[in-house]
Amino acid sequence: MSTTITISLCLITKNEEHCLTRCLESVRHLVDEIIIVDTGSTDATVDIATGHGALVFYFHWTDDFAAARNYAISKAQGQWILVLDADEVLAPLSRHELISYMAQSPAEGYYFRIISYLADSNKTVTDYVVRLFKNKPVYRFSGSIHEQVAGSIQSHNSDNKLILAPYPIYHYGYLEQELAKKHKFERNTAIIQKALQKNPLDPFLHYSLAVEYLQRKDFGQAGLLLEKTLTLLHGVEGYIPQVLTALLVTKLAAPDEHSETLFCRALQALPEQGDLDCLYGVWLMQHNQIPEAIEVLEAALSKKFDLIAPGQLQCCLGDGYFQAGLIVEAAECYLAALSETTLGLYPLTRLLTLWCNRDYIQLCKPVLSRFTPGTTRDLLQRAQHAGQSDLAIAVILLTVFESINANDLPRIVSACSTYVQYLATTSPPQWVYPEVFPLLKQGGEQLLLQSRLLELSGGHAANAQQALLADTLQNLLLISTVAQHSYPTDPLTFWEGVFIGETRFDCQPN
Repeated sequence: MSTTITISLCLITKNEEHCLTRCLESVRHLVDEIIIVDTGSTDATVDIATGHGALVFYFHWTDDFAAARNYAISKAQGQWILVLDADEVLAPLSRHELISYMAQSPAEGYYFRIISYLADSNKTVTDYVVRLFKNKPVYRFSGSIHEQVAGSIQSHNSDNKLILAPYPIYHYGYLEQELAKKHKFERNTAIIQKALQKNPLDPFLHYSLAVEYLQRKDFGQAGLLLEKTLTLLHGVEGYIPQVLTALLVTKLAAPDEHSETLFCRALQALPEQGDLDCLYGVWLMQHNQIPEAIEVLEAALSKKFDLIAPGQLQCCLGDGYFQAGLIVEAAECYLAALSETTLGLYPLTRLLTLWCNRDYIQLCKPVLSRFTPGTTRDLLQRAQHAGQSDLAIAVILLTVFESINANDLPRIVSACSTYVQYLATTSPPQWVYPEVFPLLKQGGEQLLLQSRLLELSGGHAANAQQALLADTLQNLLLISTVAQHSYPTDPLTFWEGVFIGETRFDCQPN
């Protein structure tokens, strides 16, 4: 262990036996000591902590996350503090790599990218939070909830001494089982309500409470709290764009006669904020103003975004094109969005919705031809991880199409063999159209036969290649029909997945 820099890992825990080991194993080789402050565990959390060599301290819970964090920091002896939650895992990283990075990029603290898995574990949201910083008495967390240390660091430095480190942290606390286990909504709202009793005019507390209701999709209560927040703001707060965006989200769910006026005023106040354009574009789609929606969404492509990713905008725009009957343009947008893993498999299901129409699949051949081995490999892993066999079948067929388009005989045969093997080892799924599965198996055998005939001809049997391509598209048409009914995707409700994600609205109360 290097002696040039010492690092203390600081965690606060309560009943974390189900996830603590995974967290500690991801970072124990990086740190010189582990400080755990337990706030009342009744399970094996403390035993697991001591088993990993942690120094365990006890803290009476006072509904104040910052107080517990700061108590943990006060016990640390390292020159640097690394902060994690028990339901987080740091991406694989060596001690040497981390120390070298810190030496080459000196700072007072480092933001880390927090990738949070949502209720559907294929969907994620991303936030940026300071998790590694120098151990100085003046650097302390603030905020009873959504606590932050960045403001403290910035207030004690004349220039910006915080930079973004290239190491992601994976957060599993927003999965349904975790939310249920910790009664997170009840816990968080109780903390915020207690803080509001002391500071009833604090706009950030009203905003934080609104976000909790937004996660529950209680749009009415969230909207009331956000409107209250706006009346308390002074106009200099750094989280004003998030407040406006959250309020507009509530108007998508429950529009009223003032909604369009609010959208227009928000766009006038923050004309370069692409998030607002995206929301307005979806609102226009909801009100069947499709050409206007497309115009707004296209204009948003050149603007900045704080809350949504480029792929999410591409999906919204693709949905607009789809409703306008611009099928190729829609397919182009969904293809562009496929690389954005935060969307889960939504872009793929939208493409399959297009391809269950024979005419549309012919129109989309140029888009199909742009699939790459890397794209299909990543999609297949995601579909298999999600246990969605029909989507996995569709991706393997895309692999077959991609290899035909590349005129790569060995890969054509390999892809067709993979397709047959996958169908042979997959249990007949409970599909809306169960009769499709035997047809796919039959079609797979035909594809494999044609691929081998093509290979024997050295690729010169044009008829075999044409037949192989036609049968591949026929199989893709069949599986697309299944997927359309298995995963109905209404473009006008997709905005919930785009804009509602807890970390997307978290921010510093500056």
